[in-house]
Amino acid sequence: MNRAELVFKAIDVLGERPQNAVRYPGIIRVQNIAYHNESEDFNVADLYFRRDIFNDGTKHPILLYIHGGGFIKGDKDYRITNSEFYAHHGYYVFNIDYRMPPDTDINGNFADIVRAFNYITELAKYCNIDTDRIVISGDSSGAYQSAMLCAFAANNELRERFELPEILLKPAALALMCGVFDIKKVINTPNVMGLVSTTLSMVLGFEVKKDYSNASDYEHIDYISPISFVNEDWPPVFITWAEDDILCVDQGKPMADKFEECGIKYKTFVVDGILNNHCYHLNMKFKLAKKCMNKCIHFLNRVLEHDDNTADEIEEDEI
Repeated sequence: MNRAELVFKAIDVLGERPQNAVRYPGIIRVQNIAYHNESEDFNVADLYFRRDIFNDGTKHPILLYIHGGGFIKGDKDYRITNSEFYAHHGYYVFNIDYRMPPDTDINGNFADIVRAFNYITELAKYCNIDTDRIVISGDSSGAYQSAMLCAFAANNELRERFELPEILLKPAALALMCGVFDIKKVINTPNVMGLVSTTLSMVLGFEVKKDYSNASDYEHIDYISPISFVNEDWPPVFITWAEDDILCVDQGKPMADKFEECGIKYKTFVVDGILNNHCYHLNMKFKLAKKCMNKCIHFLNRVLEHDDNTADEIEEDEI
């Protein structure tokens, strides 16, 4: 395990307990549903839903959740609280694992994300899921994957460039939490302890020098930044970022500006202060995290016209 893997593994281990500290009653979790046979360990997902909505005669929206972890670590089990939060508000939640380096490179990442998204058509055969109301969401590198999935759905040429399966569904909303959206900007940031170049080399399957001098030689370098592919076909977006984010420096606002430029309906939630940092929203014991998630669910409910019978739990000053 190299230094980059150790750092992101440590973040996972230290964050697991506080990030899963808040739980919601009446939530069913069906674990390890295989959405593809490429990997028994990684191509699995958990389906969350509130017990009382299952086959209640009404179709409900579904949220595809893509965990972060610096592109090389992370696990669906670290996002139980976030999954239960959306399920509590009447959503089905498909919280996925997917292959990461060293098991695959970015092409394998993309393929798994598309396959998981397409698998919602199978879930809808057995659950009262509304496939016209699909939300894609993720945090950190999972937000990157969420944005790229949206880009693939809106741009067939981009999808075909990476030889990805046809996308069977259309996203209705997007929730991006503290993500990376411009890879070219990443390779202009300080390479602290060689972590950035090491991570990029693992993710791209291409040896990136410590000074990034050969990064432009990567054959897909112009096609892996979702900010470059935002267009009018994107769905409404909720996006949050931390102004003092130590990992995703200056990534959120340029993406929001791109939504504005393309006429995409969007809502931002921005925090500042060194203590309100990367993926601050995951610790739901803190008031700011609750406020962010309440604003997010309120935005999604409006966009999807979802009748959320727990909406009265959202305090007026939180929305």
